[in-house]
Amino acid sequence: MYYFIVNPISGCGRGKLVWKTVEQELTQLCIEYKAFLLRYKGEAREIAASLSELHHPFTLVAVGGDGTLNEIINGLSTYEYVTLGCIPTGSGNDFVRGLKLPHDPITALHRILQPAHILPIKIGAVTAASDHRQASFCVSSGIGFDAAVCNGAYHSRLKELLNLIHAGKLVYAGTALKQLIFSRLAPMKLTLDEKNTFTFRKAFFAAAMNLPYEGGGFWFAPQANPASDCFTICAAEGISKPRILSILPLAFFGKHVGKHGVHLLECKKAVIHTQMPLCVHTDGEIFGFYDTITFEAQPERLRVIVS
Repeated sequence: MYYFIVNPISGCGRGKLVWKTVEQELTQLCIEYKAFLLRYKGEAREIAASLSELHHPFTLVAVGGDGTLNEIINGLSTYEYVTLGCIPTGSGNDFVRGLKLPHDPITALHRILQPAHILPIKIGAVTAASDHRQASFCVSSGIGFDAAVCNGAYHSRLKELLNLIHAGKLVYAGTALKQLIFSRLAPMKLTLDEKNTFTFRKAFFAAAMNLPYEGGGFWFAPQANPASDCFTICAAEGISKPRILSILPLAFFGKHVGKHGVHLLECKKAVIHTQMPLCVHTDGEIFGFYDTITFEAQPERLRVIVS
């Protein structure tokens, strides 16, 4: 059985248009399915939680962006019976980009209906030390600048207006510049796999990358592999703000690798401690403000249709 969780407002309303096309194709092919059109934030999580109670194999298809996928994986209580497919309609789509999945909705649908290869991938979990709160992520989770940009963009009054003219990414660009000007670089300590410790006096951010991209195309971790046991920790520190402006654009092409102050570190588990609470995100969704967090993989793997 195929279950579709559809976010109609993703991608500035592209989700609704794409779903109409997909729905017509499903009807022509006489495919049995059930669709859920989301009405409010958090509903995808609720639906995924209810589908977790099904004790037989099924295919769950996300028609949305990285935020919709994040809600779904945080709602699933088990991955035992689930095979995940994705039809991207978001503005970032780093999950699809990282796994090299098709962007064309009909191509993506046919690949889901006739899968040639299913890849079991790890799903990350971030845990806050102060209140033991936990959340899952499939793309990345970060603390510091990248999370602060997500938080600032979410609360921007211009976001809704710019989304209407399909220029939502300008909000992130403007917020990033604002954060560069006003953000404070904080001391940070990283402990990897409970043995290797790195101390940074002025840290910009640190992100646990399960996939190569985050932030709508920043190629922060070119070697990140969701099928491996390890995350790639991408950390930036000791870089002046003017120099950060020159390095960030390079990350769209992976040319930041090897630059002074940019670190790519492999680990199964990372504990990050900062001198002050900083913003934390999971797949671009705000997790909260914390000074000590842990990244590690969940025990179960999620099966994803990749070809």
